[in-house]
Amino acid sequence: MVIPLLSRQAPAPLAPPPVTHDVTIVTTRKLAQARVLGVPPEEFGVERGARSIRDCNYCFHEVVTKTEAQLIDEGFDAAQIRSLTDYTGNTEIETLARDTVDEHFSTGSDAANPAARLVRITEHYVRMDYEGNGRPCLYQVITGGDQSEILRQNGKDCITPFDAMPFAATTPVPITHRFFGRSIADLVMPLQREKTALKRGALDNLYLHNNPRVEVAEQNAGPNTLDDLLVSRPGGVVRTKTAGGLNWQVVPDITTSIYPMLQYLDAELESRSGLSKQSQGIDANALQNQSATAVAQVFSASQMRIKLVARILAEGVRDIFALLHGTIRKHGQQLQTVRLRNSWINVDPRNWKTRDDMTINVALGSGGKAQQFAQMMAIADVQKQMVAAGKVNMVSDRELYNTAVELTRIMGHKNADPFFNDPTAINPQTGQLLHPPPVPLSPPPDPKLLAVQVRAQIDRARTAQKAQLEQERAQADALHQQVKLQAEIELAKIRAGLDGKIALLDAHLKAATEAQKTPRPYPPGARKARDGHHYVPDASRPGKYLLVLHHA
Repeated sequence: MVIPLLSRQAPAPLAPPPVTHDVTIVTTRKLAQARVLGVPPEEFGVERGARSIRDCNYCFHEVVTKTEAQLIDEGFDAAQIRSLTDYTGNTEIETLARDTVDEHFSTGSDAANPAARLVRITEHYVRMDYEGNGRPCLYQVITGGDQSEILRQNGKDCITPFDAMPFAATTPVPITHRFFGRSIADLVMPLQREKTALKRGALDNLYLHNNPRVEVAEQNAGPNTLDDLLVSRPGGVVRTKTAGGLNWQVVPDITTSIYPMLQYLDAELESRSGLSKQSQGIDANALQNQSATAVAQVFSASQMRIKLVARILAEGVRDIFALLHGTIRKHGQQLQTVRLRNSWINVDPRNWKTRDDMTINVALGSGGKAQQFAQMMAIADVQKQMVAAGKVNMVSDRELYNTAVELTRIMGHKNADPFFNDPTAINPQTGQLLHPPPVPLSPPPDPKLLAVQVRAQIDRARTAQKAQLEQERAQADALHQQVKLQAEIELAKIRAGLDGKIALLDAHLKAATEAQKTPRPYPPGARKARDGHHYVPDASRPGKYLLVLHHA
C-alpha cells in the first residue's frame, strides 16, 4: 500500500506592527506691515533750493536707531557693519537739547556686548542716470562710515530703484516757494524774549524798592557804617557818626508802564499763535454783557488760526497716506481679512493695481462737533421728510443707519452697535439678515383720495337708498294695483251679484206690478176692509180675522 505524502508550506511570517509617531506641525505665517516712522529733523536732509520732497533730486535719512545685530540680521555685510564706528549723538545740538536725562552720555561701545551698539547708516534717495540710458531715475543708496562707503546687502550693492520719495513733510507756517517753513516757536520767540526783558526789568525795579541804595556822607560815616550797610537784614543796626546821616535813594516805580506793554505783547502773541484766552476759557471778561452768539463768534474766530495750522499740517498727513497706499499696492500679495467698522471684510491689495482715482480725505474743514452735529441733524430731518413723502428709493435703511452711526461718532461713541442695528448684518450660520425689515405697512391714505372715497361712499349710499325707495315705491304700487285689482274684481263680483239681484227684483217687481194690475181671486168669505185689504174670519179664533195677501 502506497501512502502519498502531502507537501505543506511553512506559514508566512507575520508583518511587524506599524510604527506610529507623534508629529506636531507648526505653521508660520509672515505678515508684512506698512508703518510710519517719525524722522527727527537732525536726521533728515534735502538738497538746497528744493521746494518739495516729491520733486526734489536728492534727500537723505540717517538711521541711528538700529544696532549692529539688527543690521546683520537684515542681510547687510557683517564685516562692513562691524567696521562702522559707534553712534553716540553727542555732536548733535538738537539731540542734546532734546536729551533731558543724559541718556546719550552713556551710549558708546560695549566690549562685553558689541552686537548691541548703535551704528549709523545713511539712506540716500537721489535721481541719477545710473544705467547710462540718458533717463535719470530715483534710486536708494545706503552708505555707512565716515567715508560713506556703499554697503552690501545679500551680496549686492545697496543701490535699489525706487518709485517715489518715501518721506512726507509739513510745516505749520509755510514760506512761499521754500521747503523749510517756520514753526510756532519762530513766531513767538521774539515776543517771548521781549516779555522776558520787561519782566526782568520790573523785577529789578521791585528789588530796588524792597532794598534801595543808600547815600552816606563821608563826614557821617564811621568805621563800622559801611560794614553795617553791606549786611542787609530786617531790624539791622547801622552805626553812623551823626544821627540822620543816611539818605535812602527813592527808586521810581516803572511797573505802570511795563504792565500795558506786557498786555500788548500778550495780544500780539494771541494773534500770531491763535491761542487766545477765549479759546482756553480763562478770559474773565468774555462772558460779561455778551450774548451766547457773540461769545460763540469770538470763540470761533479765536480758533481760526489753529484750524488753519491744522489744515496745513493735514496736507502732510495726506502725503503719508498716499505713500502708504502706494507701498501696499506694490508689496501686497495676498488676501487678508481685517476688521473694519466693526465687521470683517476681505481686503485684497492685488485688486488695487489700477486704482488711481482714490481721494484721501483728512476729515478737516467741516467745523467742530457742535457744527457737525447740527449738520447731521439737518440731514436727518431731510431724510425724515423724504421717508414721510414715500421716497424710499432715495432714503433706505442703509442711509438711515449711516446717519445714526455718524451722529453716534460725533457724540464720542466709537461703536454704534449698542444703539442701532446694522440692517446689512448677516447671520453667519443661516446666511439670513440678522435684523430683517418689518412687514411694510400700507402707506397713509391721501387726504384728497380719502375725501373722494368718502364722497363716493356717500353717493353709493344715496344711490342705494334711492334704489331702495324706488323698489319700495314699486312694491307699494304693485301691491296697490293688486289690491285695487282684487277690489275691482270683488266689486265686479258684488256688482254682478247686485245686478243679478236687482234684475231679479225688477223681474219680481214687474211681476208684482203685473199681478197687481190683474185682479186676484180672494178666498170665499173674504171681505174688504176700510184700509183696502181683504180679511177672512179665523176659524180657530172666533171674532178674529186673517189678512189676505197675494204672493208671487
